[in-house]
Amino acid sequence: MKKRIIVFLLTFLMMFTIYTISYAGDINPDDYKSIYSTAGVSDLRTKTGKAISVVQIGGTAVSLVALIVIAIKYMTSSPNEKADLKTKMVPYVIGTIIFFAASNLVAIVIKFAQGIKA
Repeated sequence: MKKRIIVFLLTFLMMFTIYTISYAGDINPDDYKSIYSTAGVSDLRTKTGKAISVVQIGGTAVSLVALIVIAIKYMTSSPNEKADLKTKMVPYVIGTIIFFAASNLVAIVIKFAQGIKA
């Protein structure tokens, strides 16, 4: 019984201690402007924009060439070879989706980073 009372009192005491520690009074956001500055973000587009564009254009070109090659092989192959090509197309489609999602996600993150205002 004593252990239960001690545990209850300690829990009760910790609740009040945590409450007073986490209490946020008057916070002036102007004090924290130096922490959340956007210095260097304006250079982000110029430094990474060209690289992302090259990667997106290059990846798109490689994907289209691979798709054309697979399509030509598919049209000129026998029914047994068509089944093999269908199994080869699954990793191609998954890889293409992952590539476009990753490159566009980076572009979206850069756009959001430039939208931050101090």
